[in-house]
Amino acid sequence: MWLHHRMKTWSTDVRDLPSPAHEPNVAAAVARRAEFTRAIVEAATSRHVAAPWCSAVRCIARLGRKTCRARIHVGQPEAGRVAWSCEACGERGVISGFERTELDLSSYVPRRKKLRLWGFDDEGREVLLAATTGIPSLRAVIARASPAAEVEGLLVLQATVDELDEVYTLVEHLTDATRSRRRIELLDGMRADLCGAMDGF
Repeated sequence: MWLHHRMKTWSTDVRDLPSPAHEPNVAAAVARRAEFTRAIVEAATSRHVAAPWCSAVRCIARLGRKTCRARIHVGQPEAGRVAWSCEACGERGVISGFERTELDLSSYVPRRKKLRLWGFDDEGREVLLAATTGIPSLRAVIARASPAAEVEGLLVLQATVDELDEVYTLVEHLTDATRSRRRIELLDGMRADLCGAMDGF
């Protein structure tokens, strides 16, 4: 990873990122930047969109003592390159080396035109991202979420009924595996919203 300070542009090849599984002792800041970069690639490759779009990924740049946390805009201006930017703090970057890696979710972009809308919040997104490590077909669904312009805190995505049905099954498994009342309430709400999305409501 290289940072061009004058331009505030990060240039990253994902093949140089530390692996969370094989390099557990890397510095926290380096690990956080690597996780951020992976999330950007997953988001950017989860859709076939010509223009840059606002993803659910939050900026990790430091603004004084605070973290920016604005949403990151992502796009693929050309094959093999992801470009990202934060409109709030000005950080931006380009990422390469991701094609045909586990971060490349382009093969899971739905080809069908008939898609359903489903919404959830950041807490639900974190739960689902944690549960879909190693399940790229479902991770691609979650990665393509973007913030709704009309409702603060709402993330919305488009998915096929089959994809939503698979997410519903995952949420059922997560519900069965938890005893946390707060987590069960969250998952129950997600199941209800998934039912409405699959039914077209």
